[in-house]
Order: sequence, then C-alpha cells, then structure tokens
Amino acid sequence: MRASSLISSAVVLSTSTVVVGLSLHRPSISHTNSLTSPILRSNTALRLGDRDDISDYGKQRTNSELDSLISKRDAIKKNIVANTKPDDDTPPIDEMSDDDIAKMLSDEADVDKLFSKDYVPTFDTKRGPSRTGLSSGESGGVLDGEEEDDPERALFVDWTEDYDDENEFHIPNRIGFTTAEWGDKKKGFVAGKLKKNERKAGKFNKSDLKKAYEKLQQNGVSFVETSESSSFAEAFLNKFINEIEHGDRPLVASTFANPWKHAIKTKSLPRRGSKAVIDAAEACCDRMGVSSMSLFQVKNPYFYIGGTSALAEGMLDVISDDHSRYVGCINMSTSKLAKLQRQLRAQGEFVATDQFDFSLTNRKSLAMIEACKKMNITPVCTNVLDGGLASGKYTSVNPTGGEVSKGEGDTGPYSVRTLEKLDTLFKVQDSLREKVNSRIGDKLSKFDAGKAPKINREITTTQIAINYVKAKGAVPLVPVNNVKMANEVLGCLGWDLTEEEVLELDKACKTCGV
Repeated sequence: MRASSLISSAVVLSTSTVVVGLSLHRPSISHTNSLTSPILRSNTALRLGDRDDISDYGKQRTNSELDSLISKRDAIKKNIVANTKPDDDTPPIDEMSDDDIAKMLSDEADVDKLFSKDYVPTFDTKRGPSRTGLSSGESGGVLDGEEEDDPERALFVDWTEDYDDENEFHIPNRIGFTTAEWGDKKKGFVAGKLKKNERKAGKFNKSDLKKAYEKLQQNGVSFVETSESSSFAEAFLNKFINEIEHGDRPLVASTFANPWKHAIKTKSLPRRGSKAVIDAAEACCDRMGVSSMSLFQVKNPYFYIGGTSALAEGMLDVISDDHSRYVGCINMSTSKLAKLQRQLRAQGEFVATDQFDFSLTNRKSLAMIEACKKMNITPVCTNVLDGGLASGKYTSVNPTGGEVSKGEGDTGPYSVRTLEKLDTLFKVQDSLREKVNSRIGDKLSKFDAGKAPKINREITTTQIAINYVKAKGAVPLVPVNNVKMANEVLGCLGWDLTEEEVLELDKACKTCGV
C-alpha cells in the first residue's frame, strides 16, 4: 500500500472513548545531521497513539478498522484523481497526442490542471538568489547586506539552502559531477601508475579519481551521478564512500540503462516489466555498498516491454522498497515525461529530475528546461562543456588550447572553421571572465584583512560556461577525473552570472547561430 505524503486522520471507536491518531508521511531528510551510514533514508513510519489500556481484542479491532479506513480513503482518492478533468474541454493528458502535449508545455498556460488535485503549483524558471552565495546582482547575496554576522563562513557550502525553483529533492549548490568517464580507457583511464607523458596528455588513474571525489565532497559538491552501465564507476564509489570523510552524506544517483543496449552488452534478453527496474536498483545499491540511493534514474528506452505503466510501477516500487529516495528520467520526450509524472503523482510520488544534454554551444534543449520547470521537475544537464567546445579553451587563434601536441599537423580537436564560427561567443566569454573577476574582487575588498570568505578570484571561461547552465535554471553535471577539474567545479561556487551577463551570452550565441 502506498500513501500520499502528509495525510493524517483520526478514528473514534464506537465501542470506546479512546481516539487513535494515524499519521502517514514521507520522511524528511536532514542535511545537517551526522549519519552512521553515508547514505541512509528513514522509512515511512506508522505512528499510533497510546494504546496501552486497550485489550488485545480492542487492539485487533482497532487495527482492522484502521486498515479498512485507509483502504477506503486510498480507493476514493485514486477514483477522484482518475476521473478528475480540467474545468475546460482540455482532454486528460493520457488522451493527448505528443504534439498537443509539447504545444501545451511550450505555452504560458498553467499545466497544473492536467495532473491531480494535489499537484504542487509550478514555480518560476529563474531561480532566486542563494543566501549562501556571493551576489552577482544588486541584492540577494550575503555580501550585499549586513545580515551576515560571520564573514569567515564558507559561503559556498550549501547543504540546506532552499531555492525558489526546486522540488523536494535538494541538490546543494545546484551542481554535481558525473562518473561517466571513470574506468574508461578511451577517455584516458589508466589502471596502474601514470608516467609523466601520460599525465601531461590528460590521462588519469584511480588515485586521481579518489582525490577529486574527496575534494568535491568535502567542499560542498555532494551530488554524484553514475550508472549501472559502468561497473568500474560503481565499484570505485563503493570504496570512496566508505574510505573518505565526507563534508555531509553524498547524494548518489545511479541509472537504469537502456534495456536494448543492456541486452546487447550482456548478451541476454531485453529487460521488461516493473520488476526489472526494481532488480536493477537493488543491484546498484549492492555494487556501491549503500543501503539506499538518493536518486534512481530511468533512461528513455524508446520502447519498453510493458510500456510506460510498467516503468512507472517499477519506479514507485524502487521508492517503496527503499532502494532510492527519489526517481528521475534521462532523455525522456516531453509527452512521455508528462504522462509518467501524472502516473507517479496519482500514487503520491513524483518524477524529481530529467537529465539531458545542454551547454553554451548546444542549446537545442533550452525548451526542455522550460518544460521541466512547468512540471516541477528539476532539469539536470550533462555534457555542459560540449566535449570541450563550450569551455572557451579552444579558439581559432589557439586551436590546441595550449595542450601538448599529438604530433606534426595536430590542429586540436576542432576544425578552424568551427572555431571561427564561434569567435564572437568566445570573446564574450573571455570578457565576462574579467568582468566577474573584477566584481568579486571589489566586493571581497570591503572585508577586513583576513575576514573575506574564500571565493574563487580567478574565474575561467570554463566556469563561465558551467554557471551559464545554472543561470538557465538547470543543475550542471560536470565530468571530473582529477583534482584540476574538481577545482574548476569548486571555482563555480559562491558567485552567479547577472541577468545582463546571461543576456550578453544569449546574444552572442544567436550571433554565432547556436
């Protein structure tokens, strides 16, 4: 039996004056409490009033009446949700075509009515300023007012800060890192010790991964994403989670791989039905050595044996079986995401995130960010540097990005023609790098000697690109393989781009045809 969050009722027994209070609610997770296990979720609890004075027969009757009332309540609630239609003639979302749903989500119309009566109101796309960061605008940051009494506080550590445009799943500092390249030799992973020339070439090993993981976890970036497709990554996380002292508990997300690709890789039949989702989540927890994940994502299977309803049922069971606290999606179409959200909300849960590619040089999914916001789903973006193109590191005058040449005739990873097309954007990135550096320096100079917070004062074009994704209302997932890249991520904390700066980048993107 599943119960919606925060539902309470009272039963007065006709044969007794005793009142028994029933409370069913989703557990809250504290980001500040120290936990014995690195990842732990409290179970949903059934709390009853004092029944010490009730006879055994009375207790049995109480339980019977409670079970009967709960069943009736759930049946009535499901019936209301299933038969609820909008006030106008708009058809239920399950009866709408993909084109109609896409159009509906692209319009300004409120989409709340297409879900249940309990649907949480939508919020603005543009997030409010964080009180734990260095303000980049006229107000809202701790350096703009006089409310903060402790200027030595590590402003970027944001374990419990709430944002105006997030759902219940809170990602500290609105940034995370992915293990997508861990253990992948094609991406530069080396199993043993690294030689000097290998390190110069950007290769990495297990020691680099551990140091990078530790650096991020201890400095405010606790959200880490992996997948069952990468057994190496999950195995590394198992060791790191247990061996490293964390700033707070890590928020670990893993992924139910595409069933067709999984079948080819494992030389087995395609996974099907809701049980496949549950089994995969349980296996992920076992491989990582955790009792429960923070987020379990389902990758768009395009066609799944059992349909969307089986996926939804599996995702709900993953939560109820305590394999994950929240569930999300990867690369789901707008229509499929909307239908899945409706199915989960009907059972008192919700799709917390949707993951897809987005970057400064690849903005094709900009509309998807808007659609996610309207459905109260947190957009999580991967490939935020577009393979390095969005970093501003490679330009038409520096096509190799200052990296070690791979030999005679090496002109870098991108053609000069591609880089010339983006010259305007890269120049704007570089000018904003200097502008943000200057702004941060001016504000930090107002502090007494030794009292200024430790915020990055050497902003890079890579950090401009990452914070652009944040400014669009999404959570960037950055691939991190070494301490150098970990420092790039940490350098994004404590400051934001202003609205004017974001518009400047938008204009440059349009000029370059991006």
